[in-house]
Amino acid sequence: MRGYVAAMALSLLSGCIAVEERPAPYEDLRGEMQGVRNEVAAASDAVAELASLVKDRDAGFSLRLKAIEHEMAQPIHVPTPICEAPEPVMVQAPQACEAPLAPAVVESEEKITVGQLERIRIEPQGAVLTARIDTGANSNSLSAENLVYFERDGDDWVRFEVRTDDGKVNTLEREVQRHVRVIQQSDPEGSRRPMVYLRVRLGNVLGNFEFNLTDRSHLKHPVILGREFLADLMLVDVGQEFLQPLPDPGS
Repeated sequence: MRGYVAAMALSLLSGCIAVEERPAPYEDLRGEMQGVRNEVAAASDAVAELASLVKDRDAGFSLRLKAIEHEMAQPIHVPTPICEAPEPVMVQAPQACEAPLAPAVVESEEKITVGQLERIRIEPQGAVLTARIDTGANSNSLSAENLVYFERDGDDWVRFEVRTDDGKVNTLEREVQRHVRVIQQSDPEGSRRPMVYLRVRLGNVLGNFEFNLTDRSHLKHPVILGREFLADLMLVDVGQEFLQPLPDPGS
């Protein structure tokens, strides 16, 4: 019994001695606290470095902002635009019609006198028609029947028939120079007519003159000669008729 008690006492004593050899809890805590201090110191260094970077960046932004404010404070210089001279516009001259556009010629130094009615000849066809001299009209007009428009070498042409004084029908083709609108008392809205050049002889006057084409078959005279035809070439005696002789064809 005594031996058993002694063994138990010895066992308990050994356990107590083993417990006393462990490090005290506060030493572990001190080590942990030291580790925390080290981490805090490292974090402080990182924060200080970040603050320095932010300060440097703010300083750079401040310099850039001052530069921008300085530029905005400067007056704005707007360059004066230089206007280039417009390019010249090239206007294509109308192409010549079937006959060369020679100016009208007077085979006399004096103006000729014409009556209210005169005979003209259209060259080179030789068609003879009676023309009424109208000083109130500006342009010339020719009675043209069965007008047909067509294209030749990219240009507008017209084919038409002219009825002569002896009843013959001549077919002519001419290039259309332009169109005009002729307004009359019987036609207040006006009619659109093609303008062509015709080589015409009256007395000793021969030249290329502009005529508008329209069907005048319902009228007494197929041709009207206006001021454009008479200008600087003729004098008009409205009390007379057929003062000028009709030249022979080809003369």
